[in-house]
Amino acid sequence: MINFDLFGKPIFPNVQNLRIPYMGSKNKIALRLFEKMLEIKPNAKYFFDIFAGGGAMSFTALQLGLKVHYNEKQKGLVDLLKYILTAKKGKYGIFPDDFYNFITREEFKLLKNKDSLKGQFARICYSFGNNQRTYLFGDIERAKHLAHNIVMFQCKKSLEEFNKLLECNITISNLLSWNERRIEFMSQVKDRKYHELERLEQLERLQQLQQLQQLEQLQQLERLQQLQQLERLEQLEQPPSFIITNLDYQDVVINTPTDETIIYLDPPYRGTVSYIESALHDEIDNYFISSPYPCFMSEYNAPHKSILEIEKFKLYNNSSETNDCYSLTVAIEKLYYNKK
Repeated sequence: MINFDLFGKPIFPNVQNLRIPYMGSKNKIALRLFEKMLEIKPNAKYFFDIFAGGGAMSFTALQLGLKVHYNEKQKGLVDLLKYILTAKKGKYGIFPDDFYNFITREEFKLLKNKDSLKGQFARICYSFGNNQRTYLFGDIERAKHLAHNIVMFQCKKSLEEFNKLLECNITISNLLSWNERRIEFMSQVKDRKYHELERLEQLERLQQLQQLQQLEQLQQLERLQQLQQLERLEQLEQPPSFIITNLDYQDVVINTPTDETIIYLDPPYRGTVSYIESALHDEIDNYFISSPYPCFMSEYNAPHKSILEIEKFKLYNNSSETNDCYSLTVAIEKLYYNKK
C-alpha cells in the first residue's frame, strides 16, 4: 500500500532506476507522473502499462507496491524482458558470452532486422537514442571498439593501439567486474581530457577524448542486467504482482475494480519520429476517452486537457552516417486524464 502525507501527497520509498533503454523512456520523470496519478487515484492497487516499451513506468510501479500488468506489442522487447528475468549468469553476465563482443556497424546492419534475442539486444545497446534503427557510433567506432575490448576483455593489444591512436596513456584495470572497469576507464579518460585541456593541446584530440569518456553500449548493457532485481521483487509476491503480455493495447484484458485501477498509455507521440510499431492516434484517443477505467496518457500534443506539464531535454542526432554530432532541445511532456 502507498502511504500519503497530511496534504494528500504520496510518500514514495527509495526507487531504483530500472528500465530497458528505450526511446522516449519515462525513467527521469516516472515518480512525478506517479505522484500526480496517485493524488487523483489514491486507492489504486493495479497499474496497467499498455504501451510499456522499456518498462520504466512498470518497474517503478512495482517498486511502489502496485500490482503491474506490463504489455508491449513489440515481441522482441517482451522476449528480451522475459529472458532477463529468467537468465542464469554466465562468464560475463546474464547474456550468452558472444553478446559481450563489440557489435560493429556492419554487424548491426545485419542484426537490427532480425527477430531474435541478439537482434533485440543489438537494437537496444547499439542504436542512437535507443531508436532501434541507427547505429550508435560514427567515425569514432574504431576507438570505441578498442575501448570496449580494454574494459570487457582487458586486451593488451587493444590498449596499445588505443593509446597510439589517441596519443594517451590509459592503463588496464585489474578490478574484477567489467562494470567496475568501465567506471575506472571513464575516470581515466576524464582525467586525461582535463590534463590535455590545461596544456591547450589540439582541439581534435580533446573532442575525441570527450566522445570516448562514455562507453554507451556498456552502460546500456549494465542497465539491462540490473533488471534481474525485478525477479527478487517478484519472488516476494504470491500470487505474482507482475504480469507480462505481448498484445495490441486494445486486446489487454482489464477486469480489476475500477476505483483501484490505473491504465497508463504512452504511445508513440504524434508528430515525432516513429517507433518500430506505428500508432493510430485517433483510435488511441477514442480508447482513452471511452474507457470506463481511469486512464492517463503521456504525450506532447494530444487533443485533451493536460493535468501536468514537465520540461524535458531531448537528444537529437544531427550527424551524417559517419560523424557524431548531437544537440539538445527542450520538449514539454504532458500528462492527460480521462476523468473517470
